[in-house]
Amino acid sequence: MRTAAISIFVAVNLCSAADFSGDWVAEVSARGVESQYARVHIGITGATLAGTWNQSQLEGSASGEHVSLMLTRSGSRIAILTGAASGNSLLGEGQMMTGGRGGGGQMEKVAWKLTRPAQRPAGAPRTIAFEPKEFHGYYAASIPPALHIFPGDTVSTRTYDGSGRDADKRTPGGNLENGPFYVEGALPGDTLVVKLNKVRLDRDSARQGSRINGRAVTPAYQASADYEATFDGEYKLDRAKGVATLAHPTARLKNFSVPILPMIGCIATAPPGEQSYRGTDLGPFGGNMDYNQMGEGVTLYLPVYHPGALLAMGDAHAAMGDGELTGSALETSVSVEFTVDIIPGIVSAGPRLENADYLMAMGIAGSVADSIQVATTQLAEWLKKDYKLSDSEVALVLGAVAKYDITELVDPQFNVVAKVPKSALKTLQ
Repeated sequence: MRTAAISIFVAVNLCSAADFSGDWVAEVSARGVESQYARVHIGITGATLAGTWNQSQLEGSASGEHVSLMLTRSGSRIAILTGAASGNSLLGEGQMMTGGRGGGGQMEKVAWKLTRPAQRPAGAPRTIAFEPKEFHGYYAASIPPALHIFPGDTVSTRTYDGSGRDADKRTPGGNLENGPFYVEGALPGDTLVVKLNKVRLDRDSARQGSRINGRAVTPAYQASADYEATFDGEYKLDRAKGVATLAHPTARLKNFSVPILPMIGCIATAPPGEQSYRGTDLGPFGGNMDYNQMGEGVTLYLPVYHPGALLAMGDAHAAMGDGELTGSALETSVSVEFTVDIIPGIVSAGPRLENADYLMAMGIAGSVADSIQVATTQLAEWLKKDYKLSDSEVALVLGAVAKYDITELVDPQFNVVAKVPKSALKTLQ
């Protein structure tokens, strides 16, 4: 998506200049190019208009039903648009400069539209109990929103496990996702903030695979492994004690137990454009990240590619070793409570997260080596921006205290997390 600043002249038919004041959301589209969005604020003093269009300055005048607007940045005007009021919206066509700021590009035909942002319901941010009626086995902007929420709202809901089961039902499976949740005010180029307040088991059973994925072992081991066709990977979950044990253990595993650490395998925003990915996929939008620290108390940061972000989540686990070596964790279902927020105008290359102890950046790519590079780069950029460190300072800090987790080895892409302890950052000035 292009994020270059634009300068716009608009002539619009209006019934009243006063109706044009306040906040708007702009959408500008051109043939073959994904729409661009902007937050617009217009103030009116007499017949004079002034305001902002993202980081650009807006000025103009009103005369009867017509309005002229000029949007400038760095003193350059690079578009001319005309249009008219239509209900509560303003829309029209025009020409916009591309390829440079003032004289360096070419004008192209565009369509534009201004709409009023949704108004938050009166009162404090809401807490909403949401009972899902549908689950979806893919990520895409074409899926209709299941619920509209606002920044600051908290949602209590539930998930299926990766095989499509919850406490009461069984479905065909495929990492079915709850949502999508439309977050009012989220625009492409923003960051969606998702805080996981609660992730709690809602049943007493889980199931895990019992064959190591071929990506994690040598071809020789894979060829010679003699796996038992009837081996039983079902677990009993003792929620009171916080321990998982095998429901039908072999003699050697009768005392084997796993500490319960509930997590959500899949959390995503809708991927860019018209792309559609299966529930088992992962990418810069998130998805099937399968990080065993994606549990209660974590705050996740995801890029926004579409208005509303279209947040989805599912694929809960009672526990999981690094890499999800058997292609499945202790698959179960959970109740989850999350709170959303927006960081406007700032977006990262992929998912980032933090908890009480670490800042963490994900590297999702086609190999472990590439994943390490993506994760390290994203973590370095985070430290440069938020802690105002130079490249040399970032190198020293990461070289001394960085850690890596291999979170996903068995899905279409690999995922590696680069992280730095917050304790090491407390001394930074």
